[in-house]
Amino acid sequence: MMTSGSKDKTVQENDGGISMRERLLRALACKDNDRPPVAGMTTTGTAQLMDYAGAAWPEVHTDPVKMAKLALAAYPFLGLESARVPYCLTYEAEALGCKVSLGTKTSTPMVKTHPFDEDPEVDLTPLTREEMLEKPRNKVILEAIRLVKKDAGDRPIIVGVTGPFTIAGHLVGTDNLLRWILTEPEYVHKFVGFAAQYEIEWLKIIDQMGVDAIQMSEPSASRDMLSNDMYREFALPYVKNAFSAMENTKKVLHICGDMISGLDNMVDTGADGLSIEEKNDPFKAVEIVDKRAALVGNVGVVQPLLRGSPEQVREMTLKSVDAGINVISAGCGLSAMIDKRNIQMMVETVKNLPPRK
Repeated sequence: MMTSGSKDKTVQENDGGISMRERLLRALACKDNDRPPVAGMTTTGTAQLMDYAGAAWPEVHTDPVKMAKLALAAYPFLGLESARVPYCLTYEAEALGCKVSLGTKTSTPMVKTHPFDEDPEVDLTPLTREEMLEKPRNKVILEAIRLVKKDAGDRPIIVGVTGPFTIAGHLVGTDNLLRWILTEPEYVHKFVGFAAQYEIEWLKIIDQMGVDAIQMSEPSASRDMLSNDMYREFALPYVKNAFSAMENTKKVLHICGDMISGLDNMVDTGADGLSIEEKNDPFKAVEIVDKRAALVGNVGVVQPLLRGSPEQVREMTLKSVDAGINVISAGCGLSAMIDKRNIQMMVETVKNLPPRK
């Protein structure tokens, strides 16, 4: 069993004289780099990784020691040049009243109840900072961050959070939220604003932890759900306000689906990095964004990482590199059933690039 301080490594730290932390921070600032970093920007738990670390879902979600062990194992076992916690998009919703199923070893936590779906007129009382710090899973995550910081070395530390629109969907039901955009837009602003208020205070706490990046996932604000105009009214200002709480930490926004026509909106949130999946042509994305933010991704989670061969992984990874993606990463959260050989191929493909002049 691996301990958090294990020296077992599949790749060497500080290759090329640049630390992993420096490489990621340079990439997120769109600065010249020796090569792109290969990070676990989104959820990084796989069943094989859990076995290696001796720390598996669902226990990881409520045990800070196991959460830290799993995060720290991603580098020695898979080669991912980062340590990321936690492993779900439900902990903020749980703190705000949703009931959550923690899932299984191969499935992530899921929201099971929407406490305000039948009473949108309810008065909403924001949590105080003290109340936030006492929420059980918040305490687990904060302690896991402290433990990761002790043993991460020069690996950058990434903390995952959930976007306000997605949290609001958990609170009232995403179907309700989308319907209200057309029928009761004041309700949408009410609940997304409430979620953003919570997230602002949470990000202020994270910002003081000394981590390197937060990665905000906003899957419910995808172009599959919202038009660009809807996004600009009901999502963008709330993400921007939440990000404004961060003074010390890089900000990465992830939105699922084909976001090519929505990249300008993503840039306008103030994100340092935009995480996109394989539905987006990386060459078009790089052209549109034009260094106004870094691009992160976009190696396909299902194809090729889950269902493809190592050679197919190599080909898609090279496409992202050739396009100019700043941080190579899976296009979305890793499936727990992805084989380590495919993830390692993504890493080694980048590490074996010819040196940049």
